Amino acid sequence: MRPLYITGSQDTEVDYEEPALAVSAPGKSRLLFPLSRVSRIVVQGLVDWKMPALYACAEAGIAVVFMHENGEVRGRWLGCVRDRQNLEQLYEDFWQHADAPERYRDWLNGMQRMAVRSAARRLGFDDWQDADAVSLRRWFEVSVDRPWRKNIEPMRGFLLAAVLQALGEAGLDARCENLHDERVTLADDWCGILWWDFYPALRDWHARSPAPPAPQALAEFYEQRRGRSEHLLRGLLSKWHQCLLEIR
Repeated sequence: MRPLYITGSQDTEVDYEEPALAVSAPGKSRLLFPLSRVSRIVVQGLVDWKMPALYACAEAGIAVVFMHENGEVRGRWLGCVRDRQNLEQLYEDFWQHADAPERYRDWLNGMQRMAVRSAARRLGFDDWQDADAVSLRRWFEVSVDRPWRKNIEPMRGFLLAAVLQALGEAGLDARCENLHDERVTLADDWCGILWWDFYPALRDWHARSPAPPAPQALAEFYEQRRGRSEHLLRGLLSKWHQCLLEIR
């Protein structure tokens, strides 16, 4: 299974023809993508989605992330995965604790510290063990010019789609009521943690190619790193599972 990236205009249309999504655009050949081969979907630009296509994605457990042309996430569509694991029940039980938001925030801060220090070490910082999120972010903003940084924003959407897929497969999908709790944005938080790991690779890419990358180059870059990102995501999910077991 592979992610599906759709970049289009207002005239691009996505419909469902069992068992596949049908993507059509003026002047281009109509394309069919069997849902059994799709892991998640990232849509950039104004694309016309038909409701049967959205319902089919939901029933297949496929998360869809919608982004503006500039890469800013505008919305998401969560699927319902049929095989749900016990992480769902542990997560529901977690929210029965009065201090659940504080516990989650403490865990999240710990994961961020680990991610920031790992990125600082790979960047060659002598004081990587003392690196903090604010300082590292400022360093990145000074090292990589603003137009280039703005051009890579769509990759956050790619990463968010991967996190939503992983959470859904673990049982935290559209049917999990507490996943939508306004106090915790689980998918966005985890996406932020994983994004730190991109810093060294992005710094090197910017050094090699200072011109803002094209959309196709972004997808290719992300796909090259997808194995590493998914490995780190599985590790994050495992740590969260362990945390829930200890709190239970």
